[in-house]
Amino acid sequence: MSPRRSAIAFLLLVVACLVGTAQSANAATPDVTYLNTAHKLNLTIIQAAHAANADGQSSCVRGVGTLMERDHLRLAAQESELAGRFGIKLATLPSPAQREELDALGAKANSPAYDASWLALQRKLHQEYLALIDGDVPKSASPAVESLADGAKPVVQMHLDMVTPSCHLVTSKPVVPTGDGGQVADAQKARSRAALILLGIGVLLLLGKAISMKRRLLGFALIGAGLLMVFGGQPGNAGQVPKAGNSAEEREAAIPPVRLKLQGVENAPVQAVATGTDGQLQMPTSPNAVGWWAAGAAPGSDGGTVLLAGHVDTARSGRAVFAGLSEVPVGAKVSVTGGDGHVHRYKIVARRTYLQTALPRDLFQGAGKPRLVLVTCTGSYDHKAHRYSHNLVLYGVPVV
Repeated sequence: MSPRRSAIAFLLLVVACLVGTAQSANAATPDVTYLNTAHKLNLTIIQAAHAANADGQSSCVRGVGTLMERDHLRLAAQESELAGRFGIKLATLPSPAQREELDALGAKANSPAYDASWLALQRKLHQEYLALIDGDVPKSASPAVESLADGAKPVVQMHLDMVTPSCHLVTSKPVVPTGDGGQVADAQKARSRAALILLGIGVLLLLGKAISMKRRLLGFALIGAGLLMVFGGQPGNAGQVPKAGNSAEEREAAIPPVRLKLQGVENAPVQAVATGTDGQLQMPTSPNAVGWWAAGAAPGSDGGTVLLAGHVDTARSGRAVFAGLSEVPVGAKVSVTGGDGHVHRYKIVARRTYLQTALPRDLFQGAGKPRLVLVTCTGSYDHKAHRYSHNLVLYGVPVV
């Protein structure tokens, strides 16, 4: 071989080595590792969950399987959407070891041992998922991948609770307890009492046959102030609620939110939350943080309901992040920032007040077109039960 050809061959070999090294490095990045590992877990959980619909012996196993399949299809769609952005190729099948576990489970179909084996496998898979999320890989990954892991954690934990130590399915709609201090309700009650006092004094000043002009003006002024305090407090229902409806899981998939901004709330952190075994939405411990219903849609999705809930007050800190939500008018703008840094904008189009026990179920079940709901507590406060009587809900729609 000529010296020139030898040199060209050597250069090609070097380039090939460099490309191979780059590909190996890319394959080992935290983004690739997390997305592929999580995706294989999701695929395995989905297959087992789907099989439970046909092979589950108890209604609880079948019900939990249906819930798991729906939620993990959404998580898998989130991973696929983000992997597509990053040019990462995801696995299309569970790992060989996971396929063996699925085959072993399938071999017990139509037998009394199936349910116990199904619950054990789902416990194992969800524990592995939580270990992945809590490990070092997401922490060293990109912000978008890290937010994806943070968003998945409460959903995975919710599912693990449903299969530990035995099958447990919460069939009632979630309760949203976003106030345990009562300070806002007490302030409103004091305002109402003061208004009644002003109205009473105003009426008394106007009684009598011969009263001075000064007294008459003062009486009317006090009545006006009292009426303003009565009718200028909590705003009533307004606007048209965006329609709810069915939405496919992949249409609800997007990057989880990390920040919220609206009138009176400047860059509040957003944390993913789900329900506990008691059926209550597990709110962030910080009174200044907003909870995102992680089993629902994420901002920027093509469908579904993005539910964000915040405390109105707490026993320890007093007024909290959504204390001023009742003052946000219809037409106000809302900005929600995703974990990838993208800002999604909404406009408030409706306001409704519901009994806590009558919060619409469809807030947790999606919508054909994307919508935003902001939820907090309002109404009277029971100091013995540490609970508000109502929830305030603001509805929003995306704006360009």
